[in-house]
Amino acid sequence: MTQTGTASKTVFGVPVPVALFFIAMMLPTAVSVNLGGLRLSAYRVVLLVMILPMLLDLVSGRRGRAHVFDFLVLAHCGWALLALINWGGVAQGIESGGIYIVEFAGAYLLGRLYIRSYEDFAAMARAYVGLVLATLVFTVPEALTAIHILHDGISGAVGGPMAPYIEPRMGIERTFGPFDHPILYGVFSASSFSLAYFVIAKRQLMNFSGMAKVVGVVLATFMSASGGPYLVLMMQGFVCAWQRVLGDVQGRWAALFSLFALAYIAIDLFSTKSPFHVFVNNFTFSRESAYNRILIFEFGSAEVARYPIFGIGLGDWVRPVWMSDSMDNFWLVTAVRYGLPALFLLLALLLGLVWMVGQRKNLPPEWRRARHAWAFTLFGITVAAATVHLWNALFVLFLFLIGAGAWLLDAKPDPKKGRMTQASFKLPFRPAARLF
Repeated sequence: MTQTGTASKTVFGVPVPVALFFIAMMLPTAVSVNLGGLRLSAYRVVLLVMILPMLLDLVSGRRGRAHVFDFLVLAHCGWALLALINWGGVAQGIESGGIYIVEFAGAYLLGRLYIRSYEDFAAMARAYVGLVLATLVFTVPEALTAIHILHDGISGAVGGPMAPYIEPRMGIERTFGPFDHPILYGVFSASSFSLAYFVIAKRQLMNFSGMAKVVGVVLATFMSASGGPYLVLMMQGFVCAWQRVLGDVQGRWAALFSLFALAYIAIDLFSTKSPFHVFVNNFTFSRESAYNRILIFEFGSAEVARYPIFGIGLGDWVRPVWMSDSMDNFWLVTAVRYGLPALFLLLALLLGLVWMVGQRKNLPPEWRRARHAWAFTLFGITVAAATVHLWNALFVLFLFLIGAGAWLLDAKPDPKKGRMTQASFKLPFRPAARLF
């Protein structure tokens, strides 16, 4: 173990809490403790232990001063808590809302407070990509033999359920890895693509060791045989190619989003289907899957229209009796459960933080690569989240990754101290040394 500039003990360069979090995410839900009606999975235990120390660190400013995006996290959590109390009463709302706050705020703060420099970020990227590559030892045989080595091996050891049967695709078994569903394993793997490409391979195609890791990430994603993970990978690959071709062109990102807007308008004007229908039809494996997602959007959005402020909590949503209660749209689930204010606060956190980090000028080359890796990863997950729900380990991973890029907002190298300090970059808001 070593010491970082922020006095965090590390394992292989990664702060110990982050290492424990990653390991806990790699364990199936069967590895959990039930306290009454509350299920404490491994990653929940890590976040539960860490939440109070991290809040104290945030209040004290010991790991960087609090800023507006931290308040957005707390505001979102507060609104979700009110929504759940509105649904189930004070006792039930506090129980369900409390664990949601631990997951949402805890995962964000873990990335926000323990990834405080380029060195921290690069170490996190190496650890994350290393975990993805390590799973290939098990998931390649799993795809070929239909034996769910990691999931069933770990679940069987603790007396948990075996992996459910899911129909193979493209001639291979859909791999679970250590997760509860192939989609979870696939998105977990795909989300490391930009980290491997920009941070480990450093965008150098002749960096054979680094590019081999990029290929390994692609292979791990392929093993899931799931449309959502493929979409995460495709979106990252697209913006990586855009950056590589137009890297020196000013306004390239404004041009890209203008193209997206024009494409949306063109589809809306000239297609007999809505842009959402076209998107879902072209990025799912089957007509049945696409049709189901369209119905989910229609009935889910109707639920939001009926309960726009506090949503329906964890209650059941109105749909035909033959439809499953699974809602494969993370953004829609957030609005349905907690209301539109919770959704807008989450979007403000995500988009606002990415936009503000993008305003930093004259960054070192490695910082710019880290910024691209972080932003492109979030872009891929954000788009795919319209077709998949982020739950369990995938949900906390998303929040952790959002927080893991916050150091780019207000930090700069300090060669004398070897740590990150407040940057000379002027924010359009004043960071607060205290929350209260």
